[in-house]
Amino acid sequence: MPFLEIFDFDARPAARKMATERATAALCEAFAVEPETVSLYFFAIAPEAYGHAGKYGDAADTKRIFVKLHAYSRSRALRAAAAAKVTEALAAAYGTTAKAVVIYFFERDPSEVSHAGQLADA
Repeated sequence: MPFLEIFDFDARPAARKMATERATAALCEAFAVEPETVSLYFFAIAPEAYGHAGKYGDAADTKRIFVKLHAYSRSRALRAAAAAKVTEALAAAYGTTAKAVVIYFFERDPSEVSHAGQLADA
C-alpha cells in the first residue's frame, strides 16, 4: 500500500506505462515507501460514460482523470506532497493539465487493511 485507482480516457499502453513509472516514483518520494508497495489499477472511461458541468460525453469540454489513492493515514503535509507530485506525474504521462487530474484520498488505519489474510500492524 498505497494503491491508486486511475479512471482515465487514454488506454494507450505507452501513456499508462509512463503513468505507472512516474506516479510510483512520485508516491515513493512523497511517502518514503518502496516501489514494491505501490500498485496502480487502470479503468478506461469511454466518452459515453462521462459527464461534466452538465455536459455529456464528447460535449464535456474537460475530461478529468479521477484518482482514488488508498493508503495508510498520513499528515496533511504528506498528502499535499503526494497530491502535487502524483498530479504532475499523471498530467505529464497523459499530456494534460494539472487541472484535469483529481485525486481523492481514502485513508485507512493499518488495522483496517489485510494483506495475505493478515491485518497489518498498527
